[in-house]
This record gives sequence, structure tokens and C-alpha cells, in this order.
Amino acid sequence: MNYLHAFLIYLYNNVALRLVFLALMAFPSARAAAPLQLVTAALPPFSFEQDGAPRGIAVDLVKEAFGRLQVPIRITFLPMTRAQTMMAAGTADGVFPLAYKEERLNYVSYPREKLVEDSISFFVRQDSDIRYDGDIAKLAQYSFGVERGAVYGPNFTQALLNGQIKRTDEAATQAQNVAKLVGRRFDIAVGPRLVMQYSAEVSGHGNAVKELKPSVDLGLVAFLGFSRLKDHSALIARYDKVMQEMRKDGTYDRILRNYTRR
Repeated sequence: MNYLHAFLIYLYNNVALRLVFLALMAFPSARAAAPLQLVTAALPPFSFEQDGAPRGIAVDLVKEAFGRLQVPIRITFLPMTRAQTMMAAGTADGVFPLAYKEERLNYVSYPREKLVEDSISFFVRQDSDIRYDGDIAKLAQYSFGVERGAVYGPNFTQALLNGQIKRTDEAATQAQNVAKLVGRRFDIAVGPRLVMQYSAEVSGHGNAVKELKPSVDLGLVAFLGFSRLKDHSALIARYDKVMQEMRKDGTYDRILRNYTRR
């Protein structure tokens, strides 16, 4: 009788050891953690698919954070409304980039650390002599390009409502807005700063436009929201700590620079 045969007989006769052996045989990957199911929507430059792979500022930040946490993740692209429905049902562990809204608190746990934020800014052609000091009323003589259906901050919205801005030209996307600005269809384009910069870069107009400062409004402030139907409290605390570390060690800014000018 060889040693393996003898061990198997011993194992069979020992009930406790046999149960452990059978469990390990039935579940060889039991110790491997199932990946967190994270859902995002196409929102360049924050999240988009390129050659079948998820990319973008928010995507890279999330991947870096969970890489440091040694927590496996799976990122799926879906419309944001469906993503939130999945999280509310507990079939998704998290959704990003997700704006903070009180009505979402019954199914979303928000970490302390923001994932991404973007301001609303004015952009003009590189050869423009238009100046902006924070007073939108001083720009009343100019025409503005806007994205159809976009939600802007209170300052720009109020300027539209009270007639300080009289002439607007609508585009279907911010990429079209940039192209129209370069084509001299209007004087000033308005939109989220990082989105506008990215649209200009990928369309080859990065050197043709410039941002006017200061910012007009605070625009997007978004988080990685976690489903309340699962207990992610310990993970959220670790995630917050890692995000703080990424800001301190320069990783956060490096990822931003990969997609836009900073």
C-alpha cells in the first residue's frame, strides 16, 4: 500500500477531515473573492469604452483605488437610469460617477471622498481678446454656444433667464460646440471644463481654444456610490483612505493629466 492510498483511507475514516476535504474539492476557489459589480455610463472623459476596454478619468481612479485595496472589480457600461435601478435592487454594488442627491440616500451610501468634479467654464478661440472677470453682464454683447438639454450652474442659468445673455447657438454635444466655436459660429462656448478640454483635444482643436477664468459655476460633483442593500461600510472607510492617499501622492492629478490639460 502506498502513502497516498493510506492517506485516503485515513481521511475517509476521519469524518471531520473528510468533510473539510470534500468542501475544498467542491469549492476550489472558495477563498477567491467575487468581484464587486460596478456600473458606469458613457460620459467622456470620465468614463467611456475604447477598443472594448473601460477608460476615462473616473474609471482609472476607481481601478487604481481598488487595485490598492486588493479588491477585484468588474465594470459594466449601462445607461445611468438602469445602473441606479440595479443598485437600488442590490444587483450592482456601486455606480459611478454619481451626483449626490438626498432622494438617493435610501439606496445609496456615499463615501466622504469625491470621485470627480468639474466646473462650468467659458471657452473662446485662441486668438480672441475677450476677457472675463466673473461678471457675466459684461459679456452681454457676445454670442454663446451651449449644449442642447445640458444643465448649467445657477450663475449662467440666471444670466439666461434675466436676459444678460441674449444670443445662443445650440449643439447636440460639447464636441459639436467646440467645432462651432472654432468655426466662428459664435464667440464663447460654455460647458464643463474637463469635458470641453477633452472634446477639443480629441477633435484636434486643443490648441485652437482657451479657457476664460474664473470659472462660471461649480458643475459636476460626483462620487462612487455604494448600494445600501449590502454592508459596504468597512470597504467605504478603506476606500476613503485610499482616495486621500491618491490625492496626496499625486496619483489623482496624474490620472487627470492623462486625459486633459490641468
